[in-house]
Amino acid sequence: MKKLIAKFLFWIIIISNYSLAQSNSYKVISLWCFDEQIGLYPSSVLENLSDNDYPLVLGLGGQIVPGKFGNALQPIELPGIKLPHGEVEFGLEKIPKQKGRKVEPLTWYNANFCALMTSGEKHLRKEIGFVQPTKTRLNLGSFDWTVEFWFKPSNKTGNDGVVFEIGSGPRGENDKITSLMLNSDLKTFIIRNQPTNNIIRINSISFSVKTEWFHVSFVYSSKDRIIYHYVDGKLISSTKNVTIKPLPVGEEDYMSIGRDGLWKYPLQGTLDELRFCEGQVYTSEFNPPESFVKPSDKQILELVKGPPLLFDKSLNSKLPFNLNSRKHLFIDDSFISEMNDVSFNVNPPKKAELVIGNIQGQFRKHLTVVEDEEGLIRIYNGIHDDYMGVRVSKDGINFESPDLGKEYRRQKNIVIHEPVGGMGNPFIDPNGSGDEKWKFISGYHSRGVYLYTSPDGFKWKREKMALIPFRSGTQSCTFYDDQRQVYVTTHRTGIMHTPAFATQRSTVVTETSDLYSPIQFNPLTQEDYHELDKKLPLREPLPWWLDNGPLTPGDFGLEFPNSFNPDEADPVGTDIYITKAIKYPYAPDTYLSFPIIFFHYENDGPPTRTELMNPERKLGEGPIETQIAVSRDGQNWKRYYRPAYVGIGMHEGIDMKTAYIAQGMVRRGDEIWQYYFGEPYYHSAYIKTDKRISVYRLVQRLDGFISIDSPYEKEAVVKTKPFTFEGNRLTLNIDTDAAGYAQVGFLDEYGNPVEGFSVDDCIYINGDFIETEIEWLNKGKDISSLQGKTLQLVFRMRGSKLYSMQFKNQ
Repeated sequence: MKKLIAKFLFWIIIISNYSLAQSNSYKVISLWCFDEQIGLYPSSVLENLSDNDYPLVLGLGGQIVPGKFGNALQPIELPGIKLPHGEVEFGLEKIPKQKGRKVEPLTWYNANFCALMTSGEKHLRKEIGFVQPTKTRLNLGSFDWTVEFWFKPSNKTGNDGVVFEIGSGPRGENDKITSLMLNSDLKTFIIRNQPTNNIIRINSISFSVKTEWFHVSFVYSSKDRIIYHYVDGKLISSTKNVTIKPLPVGEEDYMSIGRDGLWKYPLQGTLDELRFCEGQVYTSEFNPPESFVKPSDKQILELVKGPPLLFDKSLNSKLPFNLNSRKHLFIDDSFISEMNDVSFNVNPPKKAELVIGNIQGQFRKHLTVVEDEEGLIRIYNGIHDDYMGVRVSKDGINFESPDLGKEYRRQKNIVIHEPVGGMGNPFIDPNGSGDEKWKFISGYHSRGVYLYTSPDGFKWKREKMALIPFRSGTQSCTFYDDQRQVYVTTHRTGIMHTPAFATQRSTVVTETSDLYSPIQFNPLTQEDYHELDKKLPLREPLPWWLDNGPLTPGDFGLEFPNSFNPDEADPVGTDIYITKAIKYPYAPDTYLSFPIIFFHYENDGPPTRTELMNPERKLGEGPIETQIAVSRDGQNWKRYYRPAYVGIGMHEGIDMKTAYIAQGMVRRGDEIWQYYFGEPYYHSAYIKTDKRISVYRLVQRLDGFISIDSPYEKEAVVKTKPFTFEGNRLTLNIDTDAAGYAQVGFLDEYGNPVEGFSVDDCIYINGDFIETEIEWLNKGKDISSLQGKTLQLVFRMRGSKLYSMQFKNQ
C-alpha cells in the first residue's frame, strides 16, 4: 500500500510540473511505445497505445532493443537467413517489377523496412487491419500538431536518417511524401512536405557525440505558421513562415518508421515513445515528460490459492498422500497401487435435445458455455464478420439472443464488435473483480492474442498490448489453475506435418500469473529450428515466423512447450484440432480435456482411404469427433481413444459428420451439462446443401467422465496407495446396477486388514449412487477413529463402475 501511495504522489508531482507548459487542447493521434519484447520476430505487430488503432509491423530492418522506458525501436538489420521457396501470398517468391512500376513488390527477399503500415502490397497476406494513413491525422497538414519522441544517438551512418515517412503511394513510385529526417550532420532535422514543395531545415543540438536519451519534439502552429523545436523541454529553434499541407489520399499509401519507403536512410539511433498529437501540446519550455504509459492499477495482489497438487510429479510426491477431505475422481491410476481384472473406461454423455438450430448467417463452431452469477447459462461464439455473440438460457434448453442495444447485420446479441471469431473462451475469473471480473483471451484481427476484460460478460474492453504476439488460427482455451496459481492457455500450431506432408495440428501451452503483462517467449533462430527439425516433423518455412508473409504475424511455432500431439495409437494422418482443456470445477487434482480429433482423407494412408477425398464423392477433407484426456497437474495428459466422448452418427434424425464439444460445462444437481456443435458435413465439405447447423445439450453424470469398471463374470480387486484422511464418513460415487455389487475395506500401514473395517466386513454396496455412505457390519458408518492414520483402501467389485470417492464429516 505504501508503494502505491508513493507512486501516486510521484505522478501528481510530475503531472503538476508538466502541465504548466502543456496545453489541454490537444488530442492524441497515435502513440507507439515499442514495448514489445526483445527478440520480437519480423512481421509481428507494434502496438498503438492511443485510442486509435494504428498498428505497425516490424520488418527485417529493425529490432526491439532496451529503451528509455521499457523497450524501443532501432533500425538495425537482423542477421541474414536463408529463405525457402514458397507461395507469393506469404512473400516467399521473388516478384519482378510490374509493368509501369519502378519498385519490386514487397516480399521476404526485400522486406528490410524497420516498421511499416501499408495499404498497398495487396499480393501479400494482410490480416492485421492496417489503416490508410493519408485518411488520418497522421497525414500532417494545416492544423496544429505535435510530433515527439525519445531519441538515443548511436549510428553514425554518414547519411540522413528517417524518423518517419508517410506517402500517398505507390511506395517509391512518386515523391508524394511527408517525412521527418535527421540530417547526416546530426544537428539538423529536415521536414519534407511534397504538397507544398517545402524542404524545411530545423536547427537542433548536435547529437554527434551524445549517447544518452533526449526528448525531441516539434510543435506546429498553423495560425502563426511556426514550427517550435524542443529538446529536453528547451526551445532550440523556431522556424517561421512554414506551410504544411496534407498529402492526397492514396489507395496504396503507407507509413514507414526508422527508414524511408525504399528501406534506405536508417535513423542514426534508437526511437522510443513516438507520439503524434493534434494540437499544440507544448506552449513554452517544459520538463521532459515521463513515460506516456502510466503505471498499471490492474495488478492482482494475491491469487486465489487451492490445495497443493496431490500427485505432483515435479515434487516426487511422497507417501502417504495427505488426502484430507478432498474428492478423488478415478480418471487414472495415480492413486492405485494394485488392480486386477479392472479397466478405466470412458463414459460418453447422453446426447439430449437440440438447443440452437435453424441458424441464419455466419455461426462459428467453437462454442463456450458459461454459467453466470445469476445462474443463467450462456453460449458464446463467433458470428458475422467474426464478431462475438451470445445466447442465454434460464433452463439450459431454450436459448434466446439478448438485445444488447447495438445492431449489426440484423443481430443485437453481439458482445464484442471486433473480429475475434470467438477464438477464446469467456470465463469468470476467481481473481477478478469490478470491471475485470470476466476474462477472455483471444486472437484479434490475426495480429496476436489479447486479453479482454468485462464486468458482466456483455461489455468487453481489449487491453492494448498483445498478451502473445503470434497469430491465432483457432480457439485458444484458458483456465485458471488455483492449485498452481497460474492461468493456462492452450493454442493450436500447424508447424508439424504428417508422413505425407499434410498439416499436422498440434498444441503449445502458455502459462502466466499476470494477465496484464505480455507473456515472454523464447526466440528461436533459423539454426534452432533446423535442430528441432531433426527431432520433429516440422513444416517449411523455417523459421516459422516466415509463415504468413512480412505483413502478418507468424502462427504459433515452438517458442512455448509443445503438447497434445498424435501418438502411436492414432491412425496416420490424424491430428488434434483443439484441446478444450479445463480444470474440473468440482474436485481438485482433476484436469479434463476434450480434444477435437480430425481424421484426414487427404494425402495420408493407402489409395483406398484417399479415395474418400475424390471430389466425385462430394464428401470433404474428413470427419471430426471429440475424445477425452485427463491430467493430474494440467501438464501431463493421458488420452482415452475409445469410445469417442462425442462421436459422429445419427442424432435426432441428422447424420452428423462433425462433433465439436463446447469449451466449459455447468452443473445442475447431480448432472454435468455440456454442449456440442454438430453438422452433417465433413470438414471443408465439398457441398453444403442447407444450413443444418445444430447445437445440442449433453448430459453427463457428476464425476462420471471416466470410471474403474469391473467385470460381471467375477470379482475384481483394486488397492489404493497409502494415504491419510480427515472426516467420519467414506462416500462413493458408484453404479453397480441391479446384479452387481462392491465392498470396500481399510488396510493398516503394514497392509493388514483393519479390524471391523475390512473388505469382508463391508455391507454390500448395491445400486446406483452419486454419493452413498459406506457401512461396515459391526462398526457402522463412523470411521472417525481412523483419521490421521496411514491406511490403504481395498475395493472388491463385480459388474460395477466406480467414479469417485470422498471422506466427509457428517
